[in-house]
Amino acid sequence: MQNILKYNKYLLKPLSKNTQIYFQSKIYVSHENSKYKFYKRVSETFDDNPLIKEGGNRVRGLNRRSFFDKPLITIITVVLNDDKDIEKTIKSVLLQKYSNIEFIIVDGGSRGSIISKIKKYDDRIDYWISQKDKGIYDAWNKGIKLASGDYICFLNVGDFFAKNCIEIVVKKIKRKHVDILFGTVLKRKKFSGFYPKTINNRLNVFPSFVSTFIKKSIYEKNGLFKLKYDCFNDYEFIYSLLKTKKFSWNTSSRNEILTIFDLKGVSSKMSFFSTIKAEYQIRRQ
Repeated sequence: MQNILKYNKYLLKPLSKNTQIYFQSKIYVSHENSKYKFYKRVSETFDDNPLIKEGGNRVRGLNRRSFFDKPLITIITVVLNDDKDIEKTIKSVLLQKYSNIEFIIVDGGSRGSIISKIKKYDDRIDYWISQKDKGIYDAWNKGIKLASGDYICFLNVGDFFAKNCIEIVVKKIKRKHVDILFGTVLKRKKFSGFYPKTINNRLNVFPSFVSTFIKKSIYEKNGLFKLKYDCFNDYEFIYSLLKTKKFSWNTSSRNEILTIFDLKGVSSKMSFFSTIKAEYQIRRQ
C-alpha cells in the first residue's frame, strides 16, 4: 500500500493570498474548425439537462487568458455525491504556486454538502456547475467545452496533485513545446514513462490519465471522449491518437510525481479480466 503521508502534508496548510491572474475581458474562443463548441458559461444549448446551480469567478465576469511565458493550465474536477475527499482535491489545486491555473468543477447533481463545500472556495474556482450527466466521461466532456486553457488535465475527487506539480508541468511543456505530457503517478507503486512502440504487446503504455496534460488543440482537432465504455474511454482516446495521429510528447521523470491516485476510486476496483477485455476491444478497433 502506498504511503501518501509525505505527499499530502502540505494540504493542511491554509490558503495564501490569491495570486491568480484574471481579466474582465473576452475569454478564449474555439477555433472555427473545432469539433466542439466552447462555452463561457452554461446556456440552453450546452446540455439537455437543466442547469441546477453555477458559480465561480466567471459568474462575476473574471476570465482567463494565456501568456507567451505563462501558459494557462486548466484543471477539471468532476464529482457526484462524494463529499469526503473533495476538499483535499480542491486544495491540492489551489495550493499550487503557479499563478495561471484555471480550475473548473463539474458536479453531476449531487445531494448533501457537496455544493456547500464547493462554495467555500467560490472565489478561487474559475467556474463550477451542478447539472445531471451521463457519467464521468460525459462530465469530462462538459469540462472540456468550458475550458479555455492551453493544456487540460483531469483530477478526480480523491486524487490530488503533489506539491509543485504544475510548476514541473510548465517547465516540461515550455522546454519542448509538447502536445502531451505524461506525468508520473503514485498508485500502489510509481508509474512513469510513455511507451508508444509497445502498444500492441503491453498494457498501460502511459501512467494514468489523471497525470496527463493534453493540449486543448488536440481535443479541438480530434473531438471529445466517446461514451462507449464505463471506465476506459480515456485509454481509447490515447490509443486512437497513437494509431492515427502524430503528436509530440514529454514525460516527467520517475521521481517527479505529479499526482497521487485514490485507491478507493472506481477504476481501482476494476478486475484484471475486465481491464484485459476492454483493452483488447479498444485495440481491435
